[in-house]
Amino acid sequence: MKRTPRHQPTPQEIRDVILGFIGRHFYHGDKVTLAKDTARLLRWVVLKPAEWLDDKGVTISAASYRDLFLDSRHGVLMEALRHGAIDDIRYRPAWLGQVVESYLRIHGDRLYEHAKAWEASRSGVLADQIAAAIGGRASGAPPDPVRQLAQAASLLRRAAAAQARRRGAAPTQLTLL
Repeated sequence: MKRTPRHQPTPQEIRDVILGFIGRHFYHGDKVTLAKDTARLLRWVVLKPAEWLDDKGVTISAASYRDLFLDSRHGVLMEALRHGAIDDIRYRPAWLGQVVESYLRIHGDRLYEHAKAWEASRSGVLADQIAAAIGGRASGAPPDPVRQLAQAASLLRRAAAAQARRRGAAPTQLTLL
């Protein structure tokens, strides 16, 4: 019996699944506030591990990235739900951002080792693809979801910086006249 390959989610699907989970569990369906906070949630929460992994020069599969947040036993957001004082959160994007930062600080070594192991197993697949391309059976390299998410984070950071420059710096002292 031939097994069909498991669908690997795209970076957009990952983003939407994670934001959907945050909306249901941390915003309790308040779509207006979620929409206002989405840009910061993306920068501080959803895309932060992608930047971290990309800075380290490693990647993981799209499914592993999703599980990093939503795994029922060790996912960042699942742990936040289990152990966080959800009702006492003042500003959700900042709190969730701190949760992700703390997770990376505590479990970063384990995540890095997982990424290195995944890349080692993936190198055999890439070698097969290169051999297929040389033999005339070119198959595109699988997209790197972490790299794509890290690039999205970089674009958001640049857009936020440009917006801050357009607003101008606040005057340090008000004029009397």
